[in-house]
Amino acid sequence: MGFEARNIGSIMADLATDDPNAPCVEQDGIRHSRADVINSAQALVGFFKECNVTSGASVAIVAVDRLRALEAMIALWSLDAAVLLLDPRQTIDEILVAKENSGVKAIFTESKSFARRGGFGLIPPRETEKKNDIELLFSPDSQDRDALILSSSGTTGIPRFRRVTHQAFLEGLWVSGQLLDNQIPLAAASVGSLAFGAVLSHWIKLMIHGKFLLSLPLLFGVEELHQALTRTDIQSVGLPPVLITDLLDFHSKNPATNDGPVYPHITRMTSLGGPISPDNLVRAYRMLTPDVRNMYSMSGVGAVSILSGDEILEKPNSVGKPFPEVTVRVEDVANELCETGEIGRIVAKPNWKDGAEPIDTGDFGWIDEDGYLFIQGRAEQIACRNSINVNLLDLELDVNRITGVRDCIAFSLQADGSLDDMIFLAVEVNIDVSRAKKQIKSSLASYRRPDRIMMCSHLPRNSSNKIALRVIKNMAIGKGPQFVDF
Repeated sequence: MGFEARNIGSIMADLATDDPNAPCVEQDGIRHSRADVINSAQALVGFFKECNVTSGASVAIVAVDRLRALEAMIALWSLDAAVLLLDPRQTIDEILVAKENSGVKAIFTESKSFARRGGFGLIPPRETEKKNDIELLFSPDSQDRDALILSSSGTTGIPRFRRVTHQAFLEGLWVSGQLLDNQIPLAAASVGSLAFGAVLSHWIKLMIHGKFLLSLPLLFGVEELHQALTRTDIQSVGLPPVLITDLLDFHSKNPATNDGPVYPHITRMTSLGGPISPDNLVRAYRMLTPDVRNMYSMSGVGAVSILSGDEILEKPNSVGKPFPEVTVRVEDVANELCETGEIGRIVAKPNWKDGAEPIDTGDFGWIDEDGYLFIQGRAEQIACRNSINVNLLDLELDVNRITGVRDCIAFSLQADGSLDDMIFLAVEVNIDVSRAKKQIKSSLASYRRPDRIMMCSHLPRNSSNKIALRVIKNMAIGKGPQFVDF
């Protein structure tokens, strides 16, 4: 195996010893060296000891300052504690539910507001740090201890939590690097919450390879993202589809973008956290960078396939060919293998995991004669109304094509006293709501139109920057004023 099983924090500390002045993270216009990060982590060891964090403890961090969260995580790893990162955009109630479900005993934050409202431990500000005699030490056998508690996004249900040791996490990074052909990461701009596993993994991978990271705030505008991507010291970025769409809309108003890609120096732009429409993927290939790519992954399996390069123009509706290291089957209701091109349940097995069992992903799709995988939707994305099946994923893709729509999500609930489903559609728009509603109504066939609709400029989102389906469903169930008859 091509990785060294160690405590993750010890790798970062060794890099700081080798080249303490090397730039590590830039945040809020301030560059922090490797030594800055490790010294700040060391200064927090005494704080956590005073808070009775001991070996084997499980601790959650809710931090707006992502670098501070990383420093706290390194300090906790030196105490052999496992860490759960939570999204600061969650409510206090959601954070407390996560604490209970994950087995965490204590929650810390650098936000005075969060600490006051939730009764959480307050991590001292970086500027108040004092030198202390407590060294940042890592026990030699700590690679076998739990490093992180990772959670699913909870898109279609309650988030599930799983514990990962230092060794297992590093092995996962190594294998994904092999699959994606990016074993050594590139200097990157990072957006999103560390509670999203893909973002957290990217931060850790950059840190253990000594690569520079530009950290954008949780809330930022498209102009700020554009300025970050024009920097020639940034070579890669992972973006949710909605932000790629924002960049396309931003640059579509500039005739100069017709002359070629806006970010030719970005050699790795990955769409993360959900499906991107084929139209926008092709536009991103032509307008943003030819090195854009769409990654398909699933909880419990990891990366399954990537669509990149000229494949984007040839098979834009596909998610690429499954990696040889992942066995993908499309099965019918009798668990038999489907014929080529026949739609069925997608079942995947990560061959690189010893003893791994096939996992029913919950997705439906097919594999064509060239071996490319296509996603038709999820089990939850098929609604039945008036004896007609409505594919909600197709409905979302069609609505997202409408001018002025930034993003949308469709779901169904069973109608009271009826076997039919009611279809709900929540739409995020950047134009007048009444105008957008007229455009949606004129664009959709009557049998596919939603029963109820909610439209606003910003919908609630989860840590992966997907629209928060559970929150939206609660709005529909609560019979509040948000959803109206279409």
